[in-house]
Amino acid sequence: MLIVGLDPKKKEPLYQQIYYGIREEIKTGAIPFEAKLPSSRRLAKHLDVSRNTVDLAYEQLAAEGYIESRPRSGFYVCKIEELASLNIPVKIKEEPVPVQEKIPFDFSPVGVDMTQFPYHIWRKLLKEIMIDDNSELFQKGDPQGDFELRQAIMYYLSQSRGVHASTGQIVIGAGMENLLFLLRQVLGKNQIIGIENPVYTNAHGILKELEFQICPVSMDKEGLNVKKLEETKANLAYVTPAHQYPTGVVMPIGRRGQLIHWAKEKEDRYIIEDDYDSEFRYHGKPIPALQGLDQSDKVIYMGTFSKAIAPAIRISYMVLPKRLIPAYKKTLGIFSCAVSRIDQKVLTLFLREGHFERHLNRMRNIYKEKHDILLECMKEMGNIVSVSGQGAGLHVITDFKIEETDRFEEELKKQGVRIYPLSHYYIEGKPFKEQYILGFTRMKKNDIIEGTGKIKEILSKIIEK
Repeated sequence: MLIVGLDPKKKEPLYQQIYYGIREEIKTGAIPFEAKLPSSRRLAKHLDVSRNTVDLAYEQLAAEGYIESRPRSGFYVCKIEELASLNIPVKIKEEPVPVQEKIPFDFSPVGVDMTQFPYHIWRKLLKEIMIDDNSELFQKGDPQGDFELRQAIMYYLSQSRGVHASTGQIVIGAGMENLLFLLRQVLGKNQIIGIENPVYTNAHGILKELEFQICPVSMDKEGLNVKKLEETKANLAYVTPAHQYPTGVVMPIGRRGQLIHWAKEKEDRYIIEDDYDSEFRYHGKPIPALQGLDQSDKVIYMGTFSKAIAPAIRISYMVLPKRLIPAYKKTLGIFSCAVSRIDQKVLTLFLREGHFERHLNRMRNIYKEKHDILLECMKEMGNIVSVSGQGAGLHVITDFKIEETDRFEEELKKQGVRIYPLSHYYIEGKPFKEQYILGFTRMKKNDIIEGTGKIKEILSKIIEK
């Protein structure tokens, strides 16, 4: 008779304990190939359990191929030498959850202030949607995204960014990664893309993974250097003209005209405009989108709600030039939209009912206050630091008047302060002098003051020596 130890105090059901016990004996060879197992009735009586419990264990073993049922004969052990060599564990051990390093003063340029997320409004809209038995939202939707959401985005882009688009040109995607994948399918293989250097490293990584041939293009005080772009064989240009990431440079109208002229020179040339944080400008009006200036249908415009609402709101959008719409429909008509239709509906109402505009105005005021506090703290350091890229976006660039940057960074780390070297954003080459990115969105105002105080203290010590 099988030796299977049962423990009623265990959380595992009894049938699973029987299943694990028999499986282990088969794997170790204690029960050999072709051995006949006792009938379920006999084993149940031996173990003092119900027959149904043993039947469940036998059914699971048979389903996984450890045993087989032979008509009018019973259960027999299958040949499993190859399976045994895999050393399949009886139980799956859970991986330990990695503990994230706690950084008291993290001037990260990534993320948003989630303490201001409009939870009650989002919850209310979701509840309204789910109260109605709206089975339509559980059906497969338009591959480009629901019409109502595309219409709401069209109005928003027209009014706030000066983007010229119809609903038929807008494609909804689950983040920039998804949109770049779709664009890669539309444009086809062997695309050569010129990208700003330094650059948003995630964008570079995604483009590289999608097998775009990448040409780093140096920048000057007006943004991507079009003359340097012309020296490459690129037929695409990836730019962040409203607030270049990471330098914060705003591309002036003259440089934008040069870039559009470059795209017009050849049929297969396009500009990819990543308008990632244009909503956040603290002085004057927002810079109009490059797409709104283009009369030649050469700009592929991309934006996201992740910066303005929350990173987990994985809803981004792309405005395709009209000339690329036929290729999109032909190539990607079979692909479903990667964004849940329920999420699309919530965002549609969030836009239509004015919640997004009010939230944006509130966040702009909050970020401006943090931005101004950071600048004031930098100003108090005197001539040992200079700041650029201010007035817009979610970070600034700082230039500390020191040579011992390695020591500076090490001392900051000891004090629980993290700032981000600009050199890490270069694809090739390095800046003439190291500068640092300081973000402020996720930090509390008091932490900005205390963190910059520590920076000042460390700078003073290094300069004195």
